[in-house]
Amino acid sequence: MKKLIILFYFLASAFFFAQKDFVNSITQKQQFINLAGKPLTDKFTNIKSVKVVYDYSDKKIYFFNSIKYKYHHDFCEEVLGFSKDLGSFNDASYNATNDRAFLLGNLNYIEKSDDWVLELAASDQMNAKLIEFFFSQVKKNVFFGSKVKFYLSTPRLIALNQKQPLKIPIVYSDFIFQNLTEQSVEKGSAIGILKKYDLKSNPKFYPKENEIIIINSTPEIIPNVKAIIVTEFQTPLSHLVLLAKNRNIPLYVDTEVFGKTKINNLIDKKVELIVTDDNYKIALTSKPIKLTKAKPRITLVKNLEVKDLIDLNKTLPANPQNIIGSKATNLGLLKIVEKEVKAFKTPEFAYGIPFYYYDEHIKNNHFDKEISEVLALPKDSIRLIDEKLKAIRKTIKKSKVDPELIALITNTLSQQNQFKNFKFRSSTNAEDLAGFNGAGLYDSKSAILGDSVKTVEKAILDVWASFWNERAFHERDIFNIDHLSCAMGILVHRSFPDELANGVLITKNIYRKEYQGITVNVQKGEESVVKPEIGVTCDEFYVHNFNFLDNKLSVDYRSTSSLNDKKPILKTSEIETLFKISPKIEGKMYTLWKKYKIANKPMPLDIEFKIVGENRTLYIKQARAYMD
Repeated sequence: MKKLIILFYFLASAFFFAQKDFVNSITQKQQFINLAGKPLTDKFTNIKSVKVVYDYSDKKIYFFNSIKYKYHHDFCEEVLGFSKDLGSFNDASYNATNDRAFLLGNLNYIEKSDDWVLELAASDQMNAKLIEFFFSQVKKNVFFGSKVKFYLSTPRLIALNQKQPLKIPIVYSDFIFQNLTEQSVEKGSAIGILKKYDLKSNPKFYPKENEIIIINSTPEIIPNVKAIIVTEFQTPLSHLVLLAKNRNIPLYVDTEVFGKTKINNLIDKKVELIVTDDNYKIALTSKPIKLTKAKPRITLVKNLEVKDLIDLNKTLPANPQNIIGSKATNLGLLKIVEKEVKAFKTPEFAYGIPFYYYDEHIKNNHFDKEISEVLALPKDSIRLIDEKLKAIRKTIKKSKVDPELIALITNTLSQQNQFKNFKFRSSTNAEDLAGFNGAGLYDSKSAILGDSVKTVEKAILDVWASFWNERAFHERDIFNIDHLSCAMGILVHRSFPDELANGVLITKNIYRKEYQGITVNVQKGEESVVKPEIGVTCDEFYVHNFNFLDNKLSVDYRSTSSLNDKKPILKTSEIETLFKISPKIEGKMYTLWKKYKIANKPMPLDIEFKIVGENRTLYIKQARAYMD
């Protein structure tokens, strides 16, 4: 009888809570769960969120069904009777004064760590006193009041708290980030044999094409597999992410997957993996493993007639990508855009070394025989192929560059006396192609004019040798690109030993796709953004113009730099500049791509930038298509 009473009470409670579109207080966890939906932004995985409204005129708080009412405005209009248009609602609810119709927020729950954080919209200009008041109203009306914290998710809130600390418990993005264990990266489904590889013990691994792999480190070489689960969080522009998107294979991060018994019991068995926006599922399956269809052969064009260095400050020749490669070509086009936009600089003294010299070097040193031997090997002889590739790179690095080319480059770069440090960057015709990103496949090297160690010759040889990197060779193979139709050019420009920050941005809002904007990853100094050291995080945020009538930008952080004491790396004015010029660069680059017959449809851009010197000058060093 007692059990029946308890069951009846539980069912009655669940029914009661399920019928509510809103409550004025949350007294049990089930209430929160029933009201919760996904956050409006996809910046975090596995977060439950309930929207909160404090009606300022009626002095009443509402926690409401966040699936039924996707936006605060929907609830305020339908339930609280707000009758004016959306623009008026925004003016009355997001301003910096005490004259507010409503106080709006999102109450987020991180189930793994049992943490609760109150977050404002990135566009909200709520002042410090109202923040403290709003927080107190939330705190006293939830059963977890002692645990709730306020999330400083924007540069404005961080600055506000630094000027005069808020009198409430506060957290930064890293608090949420460090308590997450999962990240959905590339959605999709796959069927394959589940395998687990401990790359920390043995970084060399050779999975088969029919495998879904679990790995505990981000590999330098991304194998040809059906899907990947990795234990390390990824940035949007990490090479693993870009290559997974390029191949259209599911990719998910689960930091605890190695220890999960249910998943370990499925190792060596045929499973189906399904990756969604906020979770993944693995289960045994009898479905067949789909055979990988052979891709059509891609034969690229390489122009070996041009011998002169291409000055990227001058008019480019026709079809430059077939002479100096995509990277050098895109910088030449950026220099045209720079003259029109006039809000950024590009690297000075930039030149393209044509394919001619790479091709001559291979032929004159008879490396073509070793290359032919590699190409003749069966595609599944991966260990042997990798050994041969390593030998080719070693041989190229030990060879001697034509003295005439060294003299040509040295004399050209020495015609100025501003810079002695130069960057030699890979620039092939086998990257930045439609359907083939090629991110991170090749190497770049530095040289110092007149230096006996970091010589021009060594930089050239290292870049040329990187054409035969294992990761580059196998990626070209996966896409059935004819290796012999490819060639390595080199982009040369002055380097940046005094960079204050380096970053990458995408000219689209990847976390709130309904808003146009940009997504930015930026780090202090020259620490890598796309491949940081373990434990190092960067500033990652998206920007959009939410209140388009007043042109104020919404800047919403996903993570903050672990190297900058929680202070934003970029100034507000610098973020505004990036936001303003990004669509202009995107549009003008597309126009130039059409002119030079490089692309036939508009695409978002992947832009690399730097903040340099005492004056914090904005440099853009690369812009290429972002293919997602």
